[in-house]
Amino acid sequence: MVNQNNKRNSFVALCDYASQNNWCWKIICTTCGHSAFKVSFAKIAKGQNPDQESFWLHGKRNHEPLKEMEQYRDFIGGAKIDAQIKFASIVAEAKLSELQSVAKFPDWLGYIGLVIHHCPDHEARRILSKSFLPQFIEMLKDDKEICDYLKNRLAQQGPISVNDLSRIENKGVDLKNPPMPLIFDIL
Repeated sequence: MVNQNNKRNSFVALCDYASQNNWCWKIICTTCGHSAFKVSFAKIAKGQNPDQESFWLHGKRNHEPLKEMEQYRDFIGGAKIDAQIKFASIVAEAKLSELQSVAKFPDWLGYIGLVIHHCPDHEARRILSKSFLPQFIEMLKDDKEICDYLKNRLAQQGPISVNDLSRIENKGVDLKNPPMPLIFDIL
């Protein structure tokens, strides 16, 4: 358990638990619709942290958060702008290196993809872009092509997209582990 005063970023903590319990992160999943993430996103936007036992009233497996779906519907059917911005601000404080340390590749890219997908508001995407684009540029600095693309997105203040994550994955760059099948090809 993490000390209350030194708790991790809530999104990093969620990614850790999601990875350990093989939560579904496929954007177009028609089985679960990644509902466990949606409930957890709402809880995080309301100031809760997965490092606190109170976050997990029913357990940490993929379907357990669904038992609280009625209380945490913010990201079910489209979140209000203020919830998106609050959640995006919390996620933006995460470091990619921390995400890599708690989740395998390509899962951590998939988790970021879910955030992008569920935070379509321009301001929420701007917050995410301002944080993650420079981190991806630094992480991928040895690949001129993808770095130039990401630098251009940053310079034009273009919002980070799921397709950007697909480009990053498609590069076959070793982002902690060897490349695996593409996660966003279906979009």
